Amino acid sequence: MVLYALVSLLVLAEPSGDGWNTYANGRYGYSIGLPPGLQGQGESANGDGQEFQDSSGKAVLKAWASPVVELDGTPESKTDLAWNRKAAVERWRKQKVRITYQPKGKGWWVLSGEDAQGRILYMKQLEKDGTVYGFEWSHPKGAKVWQDATARIARSFTLP
Repeated sequence: MVLYALVSLLVLAEPSGDGWNTYANGRYGYSIGLPPGLQGQGESANGDGQEFQDSSGKAVLKAWASPVVELDGTPESKTDLAWNRKAAVERWRKQKVRITYQPKGKGWWVLSGEDAQGRILYMKQLEKDGTVYGFEWSHPKGAKVWQDATARIARSFTLP
């Protein structure tokens, strides 16, 4: 676990010319672009990802990966892409998130919306070779710098 954190910190130290950094996960091999101003909050204990925040804690990017498993040994309980999407939609509805965008395709899906506090949320998940990879990006509504970052974050999310 310590090795994952060290590898991730080393890769995170590679800024681009415009201030963006890249987080590369040592355990699962995915990477994602980080806008200027986001700071890592520490690799998760199991090395599956990390959360990044701006100094106010209002702009938050979480990236993770996990293997597809059957929770109770039945195919219906498989934590695959479809199960994760259903669970995310249910969670957002309980949290009073107004879902405004929800495309999906073979091996991926996206949800976007606005919560009751006026925060913009964007979640994307992809499945490859028995692993689900995902990120969730949230920021205050009307914060142009963060709104403009959304498309670049989504494009930068790269699987092994």
